[in-house]
Amino acid sequence: MINTTLCYIERDGQYLMLHRVKKQNDLNHDKWIGVGGKFEPLESPEDCLLREVREETGLTLTRWRYRGIVTFVSGDQREYMHLFTADGFTGQLKDCDEGNLEWLDKKRLLELPMWEGDRIFLRLLDEDAPFFSLKLVYDGDVLTDAVLNGLPWNAEQVFRGKEPLLISACLLGVSCRYDGQSKAVPGLERLQARYQLIPICPEQLGGLPTPRPPAERIGERVLTREGRDVTAEYRRGAEEVLRLARRFGCKKALLKERSPSCGHGEIYDGSFSGTLIPGSGVAAQWLESHGLEIFGESRWEALL
Repeated sequence: MINTTLCYIERDGQYLMLHRVKKQNDLNHDKWIGVGGKFEPLESPEDCLLREVREETGLTLTRWRYRGIVTFVSGDQREYMHLFTADGFTGQLKDCDEGNLEWLDKKRLLELPMWEGDRIFLRLLDEDAPFFSLKLVYDGDVLTDAVLNGLPWNAEQVFRGKEPLLISACLLGVSCRYDGQSKAVPGLERLQARYQLIPICPEQLGGLPTPRPPAERIGERVLTREGRDVTAEYRRGAEEVLRLARRFGCKKALLKERSPSCGHGEIYDGSFSGTLIPGSGVAAQWLESHGLEIFGESRWEALL
C-alpha cells in the first residue's frame, strides 16, 4: 500500500499546477496535477506535504487544509492519497525536475489533460466540501468507478447543513486496517441523511503503513506482536484526529470497536490471545478526554 500527498496551492483564484513532461516512463506524463509525492518512513501526511512542496516548488507552506483521502485502485495496486489545499506560503518558485510549474486560473483547469478522477475531487474542493473519502477505480487510463464517502458518486450531492461525524474509515469499506482489509458495516449509508461523515484512520494519520504488523495496547504503550513500540505513532494519529474534529466541529465519533486506536470501553489485553479487558484505544481516549461522545459500530443506530 502506497501513501502519498497531493496539494493544490492557491492564490488570487489560481492553483499552482505541475505539467508532467520531463520524466521518462512517467505514469502522469503530459497530465496536469498538483504538487506532492510518496511518504518517507515515519512521516505524517503533513510532514510529507511540507517536504514535497518545498522540494518540488521551493515554497514553504505557512497555511494549509487537509481536505480528504483519495483511494486509487488499479488492478492489484492500491494508493492512499492525502489531499490538501494551501493558501499561505513564503519563498520563490524554482524549476521542478518532474515538469513545468504554472499558476492557472481555477476556471481553466477542467480544459487541461488530467485524470478523470481528478476532475471529481477538484469539484469537491471548489464546492468547499467537508473532509471526504473518495475511492477511484481505474482500468488503465479509464475511470470505471467512483465512490464518495461509501456511496456511488453523485455530482449533485449536497454537503452543507449536516452535523459532522468522525467515523473510522474501515467501517465505510476503506481498506486501511492493519491487515489491509476493511470492516464495512451494512446500513451505515443511512447516517448520511443526518451527518456529514468525516472518515479517519488514526494509524495512517500517525504515519504507519498499510498493511502493518498487528498491535495491542498495554497500559500507556502500544506494542506490535514482535515487541516494537509504536506508541509515538498512535499518539500522533490521535492528535491528528482531534485536530480534524476541531476543524470540522465534530462532537461525536463512530469508531471501530476493540482497536488499540479506536476501541472504546473494551480492548485486547496485549497478549495477542484475543482476550478482552476494560479500556479504550489511544485515539478514542484522547477524543473523549476532549469532550467528544464516542460510539462503537455495534451502537451506530443510536446515532439516527
